[in-house]
Amino acid sequence: MASDIVFVIALMIIVSLAWSVLAVPPLRKRLPKIYLIARSWWLMLAALCTCYVIAKITNDTQGSHSQVYPYQWLLILFFILIGLRGSYEIKRLWCLRSKAVLINKLQAQGLQPNTSLLAKTSLNLTQHYTRLNSLDLLLSVAFISLIISLVALQQLTWQREQYGVLLFVLFASQFNDIAQYLCGRLLGRKLFKRGLAPTISPNKSIEGAIFGSLVAAMLAAVLGLWLTPFDWWICLLAAYGLAVSGIFGDLLESAFKRQHGVKDTGTMLAGHGGVLDRIDSLLIGVPAFTLLYWLFG
Repeated sequence: MASDIVFVIALMIIVSLAWSVLAVPPLRKRLPKIYLIARSWWLMLAALCTCYVIAKITNDTQGSHSQVYPYQWLLILFFILIGLRGSYEIKRLWCLRSKAVLINKLQAQGLQPNTSLLAKTSLNLTQHYTRLNSLDLLLSVAFISLIISLVALQQLTWQREQYGVLLFVLFASQFNDIAQYLCGRLLGRKLFKRGLAPTISPNKSIEGAIFGSLVAAMLAAVLGLWLTPFDWWICLLAAYGLAVSGIFGDLLESAFKRQHGVKDTGTMLAGHGGVLDRIDSLLIGVPAFTLLYWLFG
């Protein structure tokens, strides 16, 4: 069995076990947010892994040069649906009325402070749309570039028969999110008194960014050796680049949310927020990696 399929199956087994353990009533009551995060993770991974496995098995069965290859569009459709949902979340924050509805929904679920930027700046809700600024445009361009890059990367990896590269890129960024969170909880504010970006994301620490990116890069490099044909030093450099760029992508989306006075861009993924909240770490790294992979891969 191919290494990428083994990875996907092992990943789903681990996430399923974690969700099952957290679903035990005492643990679920004690750790409700962690349970919701695990459930959302399972749903997202189930959708991604199902599309990936069907596309990969069909490709192996029909041959990479087959003219009839309908299932390759499953992954592309998956990325396009993410793009449509993320675009809706961005557009919703440009519209004052829909932004007010989102804030009320977040407040009802205890996810949004009662005093929001929407109230503080006394925005006039009789005006339908906000005036777009450079940060809105920057995030929009980054998000569109991400979706285009995901589709392009899928096509490139399929053409070159280096299927695991796509999984490596996606999960190297996700490792960084987890490693930053854990390192931030363990080491945050112990070496540096100030946060990483206190005006944009007060909870992020310099320790979490430094040590989290290093831990994530090492873990992802091991994954790269398993899933990709790259040498170890290329895996390490790519993993570290994805980790660092993930920090900047996260800060970009945090600045966008703070500007619009919301804690999350949506409530679709319980424990995570919206789709944009979940994929913000991909915004910069994936387009950059895709360009380099296209030129030098």
